[in-house]
Amino acid sequence: MANDSDRPEIGRGPLPKIEGVDDFQLSSMRERVGDTFDPVPVPDLPTPDPALDRSVAELRRLREAIAGLAHSDVELGDIADRLAEVADLLEPRVPEPARRLEAMWTGAGSRRANPVGGPENPIAPPVRFHGCDDGSVTAEVTLGLAYQGPPGCVHGGISALIIDHMMGFANHWGGRYGMTAHYEIDYRSPTPLLRPLTFRSWVDEVDGRKTWTNATIHAGDRLCVEARGLFLEASVAIPGRPDQRSTVGDGA
Repeated sequence: MANDSDRPEIGRGPLPKIEGVDDFQLSSMRERVGDTFDPVPVPDLPTPDPALDRSVAELRRLREAIAGLAHSDVELGDIADRLAEVADLLEPRVPEPARRLEAMWTGAGSRRANPVGGPENPIAPPVRFHGCDDGSVTAEVTLGLAYQGPPGCVHGGISALIIDHMMGFANHWGGRYGMTAHYEIDYRSPTPLLRPLTFRSWVDEVDGRKTWTNATIHAGDRLCVEARGLFLEASVAIPGRPDQRSTVGDGA
């Protein structure tokens, strides 16, 4: 988390403002369509490189296909050879991680590269969020074998990852922002793999720089996980630009 003693100004540092995305909030939606509306999906962020999005989509296909193949009869020798050829082709072309990190923050920052819903991140399930007229945000996702923890169940760290990100988006939807300062999570019952899961989050309490946000995961009518997070208005330095700071938090 970030630790600032001074209240920062709201800002994205060098991130460009994206029409229809940065103003995707409950207040602006009510101004446009009224107080009652069906859940609205988060707008897609424009891609700077369609080939990158296609590559990530193919990596996700591989991720789902190869998970859980141990002790199977599937022959993978030729697959491993082909994948090595692709890796050998790609690795010499890419800059070192530090340069890529700096370049990321000249565009959409982590918004397209986050590990929950980012179209540029192959480990993202991905999760697609919706804003609701009651102030909450929701998502429905089925998690596959790559996310297994206990037998047949979602890894608790994956549940926590998605919830933390979703809380950040719930803050944005509610006109708040901030970074995670404290986080409590209770695993009420096993969270199943290969079944639709409903995620929900909402701002519960606000006090100055502090925002308390709640979240749940349900499998059908059964409560699997509930959590509560404290978010603080804070800023961090932009990679490669120590004189610029951003208040972008998870999900924003």
